[in-house]
Amino acid sequence: MITNGQGEFAISPDLLLSELFRSHPDTRIVFDRYGLRGCGGPLGPSESIRFFARAHGVDELTLLRELEQAVAAPRPRSHCAAPMRLAPELADSIYRRYFLAGIAVVLSAGASWGAWLLWTIGLNGSFRAVSVHAINAHGEAQIFGWVGLFIMGFAYQAFPRLWQTTLVAPRLAVVAFGLMVGGLFVRTVGISAAEAWTLAAPLALTGGLMQVAAVGLFTSQLLVTFWRSGAVVEAYVGFVVAALGWFLLSTVFSVWHSWHTMTAPDVDALVWAIATYQAPLRDLQIHGLALFMILGVSLRMLPAIYGLPRVPERWAWWLLSLLTGAVVGETIVFLAYRWTGYHLIAMGLVPIWAIMTATILVLVLQWRPWRPMPEPDRTGKFVRAAYLWLPVSLVMLLVMPVYNRLVGVSFSHAYFGATRHAITVGFITLMIMGMAAKVVPTLNGIDPRTLSSLRGPFLFVNLGCVLRVTMQIATDWIHAAYAPIGLSGILEVAGLAWWGLGLVVVMRRGRHAEVVATSSPAPAQIEANHRVADVLEWFPRTEEVFLRHGFTALKSAVLRRTLARQVTVAHAAALRGVSLTNLLKDLNDLAYEPVMELPVLSADTYSCTKGGLQ
Repeated sequence: MITNGQGEFAISPDLLLSELFRSHPDTRIVFDRYGLRGCGGPLGPSESIRFFARAHGVDELTLLRELEQAVAAPRPRSHCAAPMRLAPELADSIYRRYFLAGIAVVLSAGASWGAWLLWTIGLNGSFRAVSVHAINAHGEAQIFGWVGLFIMGFAYQAFPRLWQTTLVAPRLAVVAFGLMVGGLFVRTVGISAAEAWTLAAPLALTGGLMQVAAVGLFTSQLLVTFWRSGAVVEAYVGFVVAALGWFLLSTVFSVWHSWHTMTAPDVDALVWAIATYQAPLRDLQIHGLALFMILGVSLRMLPAIYGLPRVPERWAWWLLSLLTGAVVGETIVFLAYRWTGYHLIAMGLVPIWAIMTATILVLVLQWRPWRPMPEPDRTGKFVRAAYLWLPVSLVMLLVMPVYNRLVGVSFSHAYFGATRHAITVGFITLMIMGMAAKVVPTLNGIDPRTLSSLRGPFLFVNLGCVLRVTMQIATDWIHAAYAPIGLSGILEVAGLAWWGLGLVVVMRRGRHAEVVATSSPAPAQIEANHRVADVLEWFPRTEEVFLRHGFTALKSAVLRRTLARQVTVAHAAALRGVSLTNLLKDLNDLAYEPVMELPVLSADTYSCTKGGLQ
């Protein structure tokens, strides 16, 4: 215990939450008001009070004052007091299923399938050696299964806490997960079988509609959650809301595009559809959804996590306006060029890309990623590298007309593909890896100092990306450049597998801690946020109280093992329409009734420690 020199507990900004909760578990309710709820396991995340205040946008002095008041006037405890434990709820761990599924996708239909396609291209010496439908199926798996699932999992977990509220209808997040994963599987199978099965197109359409429903649920939940929170509309929120709009729009566009290409009557129609709609679709998904979401999270979290300077709010709104105009502009201009066939219209893309590049450079110069982070962290190198790859990819895009003229072609597929890889792997993938490696240990209450530095995954993915970008461009000049392209995919998959395995281990450790916590000693008193199943485990005789208040479903052993483990006492009272105050009073009265007043049949049947009775 930390004291102030007079034997009293002293709270300082540098005090770790775990140390505070060990000595004063009742103070956790203060942090819950500001978004902690369920994060970090029984003893909270391994972070200081100062870090928590900065990350959650709480005034540090106000937080310290509230904690001092909580310590000075703790809640009364009974004679069998024990450390209080918060029962994790569904919304507290919803990210896990999304992150685990995202890792599974990227190591199967995502990066691994992409690596196999690269080997095929390298061995055959041509980018036309693989089916366009296989490439599209792989691309959709990457966008929805890798990027999409991680965005959804992070957003469900982080945004309600940043807005200091709770997620609206958290069970819908499970429905959205099922729709997204199921739709992704069905759609990927359908697109990849386009040339071999007559029912492939309807199958892909079915999967696509499931994904549209998933994105619609996800978007609606977050918007309603923000509206109910009453939080201030800051620039980062503007980026997040715009990203949600791009997500929904690009998903609908993607489903239509898949149907359009899979039902093309001949090769010419297929080529025209891909040449016309593929680039705008990827712009909406990459420059719209992914870029806007990452920028929104970065504006809010990077200064708090790594000590980077905050971007002035007015600047951030200008960045949002310029980038929104750029994404809308590049989409409309390219479609107009393809629909009319006037190459002069295509020149309008250059000033749009220039605006986008200049806007990003303003942000990058503010954060100076070529310098070490003000507050070093093992994940900082991923963020720094990502924000170096981002301007590189945009500058490459900006000078593409010059490159095409230099090569002597109207359009270089190899060069354009290299620009896409620079932003999808160099920027988006590295940001996902870095942010996930930062937040997952925090959410699971694991000290990141006990984990590896992640240098291996970082080097593998970056080397693979450099090799892919350079060698793909080099294929315009020398045929031998095709050979090492396959190696680039192997390096990236190896790095992702290394990183992904580490993330899975951390999540399993966190899950194990929750299971151990569930069997911990009975608390000082039954609280509203305790799960019904835990209360019954600690105090078996409380079943009669629940039954008396109308919870007859608890007679079913199946429901006790399933539903009761997900529902807190407060939620149960609300669902049944009974008084929470009366329910808690009756539960505590029976749970802490003196042992001698209980009918004792035998020493074996009722020990003094049975169910926490002492």
